[in-house]
Amino acid sequence: MTSAFPVHPQPLPDELFSSWVYRVARANGQNVFSFCYLLIPEMRNTYYNLDYVVTEQILQKLSMPLRVTYFRSRETTLDSYSGKLFASSTPKANRKTCILQTGSQKNNHRRYCLQYCPLCLAEGEPYYRKVWRVSFITVCSRHACQLYDRCPRCSSPIRPLLNDVGQPHKMPFLGAITQCFHCAFDLKNTVACIAKADVVKDTILYERILREGFIKLEVGSNWIYSFSFFQVLRHLMRLVLRDVVRDQEKDNIQDPDMLPHNLRYQCMSLLTGVFSNWPSQFMAFCINNKLLYSDFTNNTNKRPLTPYWLEKNIRQNLYSPNSPPSEQSVIAAIDYLIAHDKRLNVSALNRLLGYEDSGVIKNVLKSYQRNKLFHLPYMRKPE
Repeated sequence: MTSAFPVHPQPLPDELFSSWVYRVARANGQNVFSFCYLLIPEMRNTYYNLDYVVTEQILQKLSMPLRVTYFRSRETTLDSYSGKLFASSTPKANRKTCILQTGSQKNNHRRYCLQYCPLCLAEGEPYYRKVWRVSFITVCSRHACQLYDRCPRCSSPIRPLLNDVGQPHKMPFLGAITQCFHCAFDLKNTVACIAKADVVKDTILYERILREGFIKLEVGSNWIYSFSFFQVLRHLMRLVLRDVVRDQEKDNIQDPDMLPHNLRYQCMSLLTGVFSNWPSQFMAFCINNKLLYSDFTNNTNKRPLTPYWLEKNIRQNLYSPNSPPSEQSVIAAIDYLIAHDKRLNVSALNRLLGYEDSGVIKNVLKSYQRNKLFHLPYMRKPE
């Protein structure tokens, strides 16, 4: 279809693709699924993860009849975060790092993958922001209030596209974009909950990094790619919540993109200011929370390689391998055993100094034996 639609709403600032398609369909007297069936049939039956299946071909089909540039339409997609939020997009996988997951279709009712700010929805024409899909964004930086990831009345996930599905047993009408698909509660009427000032301050910083695509943590240091920065932030979310997460959610603790809002908000509250005064504040945080060097470098499939800008700081501050004892400490231990008329050998010295088998202890003891004419392994102080 190349002719323009009668009405062609343009994407609003930071609008999510599914929200834009919803408004376009309604403005032209269609529901979303009829609209997709006529114009882009490859998007049929994808209502539970519509934002994941957008391709270049789909955007080209939409751009011309809606009189919008391809670049502007692509800015509504999650793939536009490629190179900023995550290193590269994976169009064939329903999984994008730092994006709240939809899960499989049969479990979509259990995934709280879309957040909203009731004050934003109440201003002007309501629509859903792309940034509300980001897992570490838990507050609205504009209104300094917490986001919601479910209906406050029935606790159903936010699924505005389901308002276009005939559900006579639930709703006798097609709901508005701000209504809960399950109970018809208008999300604009949700009572806003004030967010912590420190979390709002950090969120403003994270949103700026996400827009610009890079950050410099300290004066004179190198620029850091934003996706590398967010990789570390996401890993910190796992670390700070691993001891406080509820038992029934421990299976998901390795994936912050599947956590409900309350846990993610708790996490961001614990992480406030962690990147300020770099790296002193970060190191103090690690020490206070008993985080070890291995917590960042124990690489598995779920832990990518530690970026160099982090490695060079944590190695010199958190890396503490078993350093050998000094010669002075070994001599002092020998003198202690002799003074107390205790058995003097390598095993006794290792136990006293807290080592299993130190080469330094062996060498110092042999030297001490040559000078004092002691005999191993059971030396006593001579008469």
